[in-house]
Amino acid sequence: MKVSQMLESGGGLPFAPMLDVIFLLLIFFMLITRYLPPSLSVTLPEADSAAVDDKPSVMISIDEAGLLAVDGVEYQWEALPRLFEGSDPETSVRIAADRGTDYELVVRAMDAAGQAGLTHIALETAPGALSGATN
Repeated sequence: MKVSQMLESGGGLPFAPMLDVIFLLLIFFMLITRYLPPSLSVTLPEADSAAVDDKPSVMISIDEAGLLAVDGVEYQWEALPRLFEGSDPETSVRIAADRGTDYELVVRAMDAAGQAGLTHIALETAPGALSGATN
């Protein structure tokens, strides 16, 4: 029986099996994305207090070897200034640098954001007290 004849006879297409497949795919992708490893392994320094920012943000990750990732995607350092071109000036730039990262690389990321007119720059830290810190 042709599809047009089936539709004319009131048979219709069975949507229940299609919905089952769609929901299974949705559940599959939701579970898989939870278990994807982060692009770079970064050990954050610790801090006693932190502020929460609700503005649109860009996350820059720098690992101990100096590898760069922006919002989870790895880039070369030369591409960093171009990534910020045309960004909203209210965009917050968060820098998550491994505690073993050269400070020069953190400053380089801050400079690239500043040259693009982004002034809301924050350094990510892990919660907790600094080891060896005195009050």
